[in-house]
Amino acid sequence: MEMPVPLESLTWDNLTPATLWAELDVETRRLAARSVYGPDEADAASRAEADAAIASALRFRRSAVARLPIEKRIDYLVRAVRPDDSLAGSLLCALHLRQRKKMLGEFLDALEIPQEDGVITTDAPIDPPQAAVLRPAVARLRQSYPPAEVQLYLATLLAMDPGVWGNLAEIALPRA
Repeated sequence: MEMPVPLESLTWDNLTPATLWAELDVETRRLAARSVYGPDEADAASRAEADAAIASALRFRRSAVARLPIEKRIDYLVRAVRPDDSLAGSLLCALHLRQRKKMLGEFLDALEIPQEDGVITTDAPIDPPQAAVLRPAVARLRQSYPPAEVQLYLATLLAMDPGVWGNLAEIALPRA
């Protein structure tokens, strides 16, 4: 079931991970939080960042938060924490890298950006993709994936790195 993501109310000129997170519906937030607390230990730093935010929001000790069941932490993260840009970025990245990896890989492949499992593999700076290259890549995603997931992914790219992904604003995202 596709949950709507009301991104139409955002101003794309100054989009940040925190403002994007604030616009997400509860189910999308929950999926992102669950992705941070996934079974692998690969993202311990994001988990620790989330636990620290929960502790701060609830005025708990970090050790008390660490003893909470994962589902309780997810619930607190979704309902009680107002993440800063760093945590919101971690949550959005976890959502896409754990739940939508195939979409990320297809998009990066279409742009001829080296990637493995949706993660860019080059250490070299990425030149901002031009509109002529972005248009068909975005169109391909829209043909293959739910519109809300595509829109959120594109908005996440823009929020996380407007220097590289700024051309998405004129191509793929609604104007405020």
